Parts: sequence; C-alpha cells; structure tokens
Amino acid sequence: MKLWSKQKGLWIAGILLAGTCYHAGTAAALSYSQDVVPQLTSDTGSNGAATASGEEAGHEAWRAFDDTAITDSYWRAAADGSLAQIGYEFNDKKVITQYTVQANTYDAADAPQDWVFAGKLGNRWLEIDEQSTQTDWQPGERRTFDIDNDVAYSGYALFISSNNGGEWVAVNDLELKQYQNNYNLVPPTGMSSNGTATASENADTAWKAFDHSVAADSYWTSDSQNYVDVSLSYTFDQPTVIKGYSITAASPQSAPISWTLVGSNDGEQWSQVVHEVPSSIHWDSGVTKTYAVDNDRAYKTYKLIISRNTGPAQVSISELELY
Repeated sequence: MKLWSKQKGLWIAGILLAGTCYHAGTAAALSYSQDVVPQLTSDTGSNGAATASGEEAGHEAWRAFDDTAITDSYWRAAADGSLAQIGYEFNDKKVITQYTVQANTYDAADAPQDWVFAGKLGNRWLEIDEQSTQTDWQPGERRTFDIDNDVAYSGYALFISSNNGGEWVAVNDLELKQYQNNYNLVPPTGMSSNGTATASENADTAWKAFDHSVAADSYWTSDSQNYVDVSLSYTFDQPTVIKGYSITAASPQSAPISWTLVGSNDGEQWSQVVHEVPSSIHWDSGVTKTYAVDNDRAYKTYKLIISRNTGPAQVSISELELY
C-alpha cells in the first residue's frame, strides 16, 4: 500500500535534505556496538525518547525499542496514505553507522517496503540512507543496513512511504548502532614502536596524532601559512592491511573537511587511493569520525592528504587511528 510520494529535496514537518554520503566499501570489516537505544518501557529512555508520527493504542512508539519479539509488542500506525515516521531522539548527539529493522511478528504485510533513514540536525532531517522494494519479509525477520555516515545527529528516524500491502505499517524493533572497539594498529607513544609518524608541516609534532591521547595539548597542527594539501603520515615497519581509520579533530574550528587517504610501499609512489572524503560536515567537539575502507592490500605507509579545512588558518588533528 502506497503511503507517500516523495518530492525530491523537500520533506514533511521540516526540510529533508540530501546528507553527505560516502562510499566506504566493506563496512562489515569494522566492529559495531550493541544497540545504543536502551530497552524502553515507555517513550522516555535514559538517553533520549522514542517518537512517531502516529501510533495505535497498545502499539506505541516505544514498543519498537523494547527489545522483545513477543507477538503483540510492536509499533504500529494506520496505513492511511500519509508518511509514517518512527525514530529515537538522543539527549546527546551520536554517529550511527548501522541500523536494523525487524518486521512485525504478527503480520509481515505491515513491514516497511520503501523508506528513508534520516538524521536530525536542529529542526531539519537529513537523508542518510534510502531503501526501496524491501519485500518478502518473514514474520519477525530482522534486516541490517550499513550506512556511510560520519555526522553526529541528535535523532534518527525511518520515514516510511509504503508497506507490503497490509492495513497497518509496523516495526517490531528498530536498532541503532555505531562503530566501537576497533583495534588501533598504531601503538601508543612510549610502547615498543613498529613505525614512524611524520607530516608535511610541523613534522616534529606529528607523533601527537598517534599517541592515543585526546588531551587538550596533544594534537598535530599544520602551519598557518600552509594548510592546504598538507599531509599526515604513519609508516609501519612492515606492510600492513587496514580495514578502517578514524579522525578526531582538535577542535571544530580547525577540523579537516575534505581529504584523501593513500597508501605506499616505497614512500614515493602514492597513486593508490585507499579512501577519499570529498566533504565532511558538522564537526562537533569530542566527536570521532570513523570510516571503513574496502582495502585488501598491505602498505607500509598511509598518508592523509588534507585539501580543505573548516577555517582560514591551521588544520589540526588530535588523533588519527588505523584499524
């Protein structure tokens, strides 16, 4: 049953804009957290609240986050031709990189078929992921969706435009997850070293981006006159395969916006692009942005080449981790 027709670039109760989307490759190579939404028994949780555009009595929004698969515990709203929304808004922003949707255990015809997964910034909803023709659900089936997201949003929601033919639209469980517990292949400063840190500017402080510390005085920064196409590198003693990396900016005012991660085995040829981010937006203090990469080749040196930053002066990085 069709619920809603999308008009490109604009959405309901606020504006839905296309968010920044990266093609990071094999995201499954990195580890994810458990569901960051606590088990709910009402709409209000310990770190936020469940929300919905509509709900049937006995099938309120929080039931999509109660972590139970019993037959009568799910969120449900009438499939009345309008857009259906189910989501969770956090007290503190979070970077979600995977979500799961579980079909109604009672009637899979109520399961979502077409939707947009969006994040909330202020009063705007930004599109992160779009799914269509999600059909042939089995009752209680759970499907997992990896997303290329590096923005910390205050809330996340499914905007469902059609279901699988039922009189209702229903979700038994919606889980939100983030990258977590990935092993940094660079040893902390002071331990037995397996490599060398360097940079195109202020090379003597490059090690501060690899010291496993986010202290206020522990970061690498470029020169104020040379901050475009500056680079930060780490060379292992032996060629090493990485499956991901993360950047923690020293501050939102000096954070990188666009960059390319390249690999080399001789320190001279840098033609192999491991990952490229054309535009990274919305840096927040204390937020680490993590990226999975589709890489099976071992390189001795990985270099982050920064082509643009947020301000007119230095670009600064508190931590660059390689996984």
